Amino acid sequence: MVLGAGPAGLAMGHELSRRGVNFLILEQGMVAGESFTHLPRKLTFGPWMNNTLPGSRVTWTWLLRRATQPAYCAYLSAYALHYHLPIQYRCRVLQVSREKEGFVVVTGTGTYRSQLLINCTGYFSNPNKPEYPGQSQSKILALHSCEFREASDLSERMGVRGAGILVVGAGLSSGEALLDLHRNGETVALSHGGIVRFGPSPWLEILLAPWNWLLERMAIALNLRLSSQAPMAGGPVQKLLKSGTIRRFPAISHFAENEVVFRDGQRHRFDGVVFATGYRYSRDHLDGLAPEDGLLCQGLESAKCPGLFFLGLDQQRTYRSRYLRGIRADARLLGKLLALRLNLKNPPVAEAFVFEPPQK
Repeated sequence: MVLGAGPAGLAMGHELSRRGVNFLILEQGMVAGESFTHLPRKLTFGPWMNNTLPGSRVTWTWLLRRATQPAYCAYLSAYALHYHLPIQYRCRVLQVSREKEGFVVVTGTGTYRSQLLINCTGYFSNPNKPEYPGQSQSKILALHSCEFREASDLSERMGVRGAGILVVGAGLSSGEALLDLHRNGETVALSHGGIVRFGPSPWLEILLAPWNWLLERMAIALNLRLSSQAPMAGGPVQKLLKSGTIRRFPAISHFAENEVVFRDGQRHRFDGVVFATGYRYSRDHLDGLAPEDGLLCQGLESAKCPGLFFLGLDQQRTYRSRYLRGIRADARLLGKLLALRLNLKNPPVAEAFVFEPPQK
């Protein structure tokens, strides 16, 4: 049984299918990659060469282009259809328990039993939205960055154009939110704790992609545990912050009626606050099988619950494990491990799926 039909679940489905393993994917949404459909439309996932799933590729002219949110959603749907992956949609997992013969999976549409269980629920369905003192009583609209698709959507919800919006966070998604809102004519500011690290600009990232590909493999071969936190993209956002066009504030202390109060005592009026504060791994359905104090894995299998596997978990096998390119490699390895455990031989490999991203 595979839980989740996002990139990890689909990659795992392909690897199980090509090895003759009987399986079913349970997905709470209505389409493959449902969580991705709710992300901002202007969100990008880096060059396509890093983001294709096992058994698929894009035409060579798209290898170094950035994968956009609409195109990647189309890709996930097409991937599931091409490989005829058995997916049970609208099937929300409520609880998982362990029994002698395997696992019992209770869902909103029925109960399933499985000898082995692979959790591929990922992060995007569980946004990390902080709650500060006074926030619930404040008149300031506070949203996570995944709660609106475009900057214009946020303007409509606030009922004002050119609003004062505070973006909270110091990573890649906060930089993308800042740039999108600024280009939409909003007055934006950034709140963060610590130091903001900047990566290369989008164009430089594309040029460096082949070299980064080699460097990452060298780091993995040397067993180096690098940071998995993506920095804020350099380029336009970095220039706007450096010039002061986008004002910076320290971390938030609390909310007042129409103001945000910061830890250094500054107060400023804002119409809205956008939390670009990332996501947490979805595991509530695992109850006691995945303790809150951390998931201890040996390889890709739970150390405390044999037969329970994870795919897409941060720093699980390498520092890339939570990212699409890491999921691709880990899925292949896990497919081999499960085939060996079940004593199965690989059947012929299906024809590769070639995806042509839409032009818009």
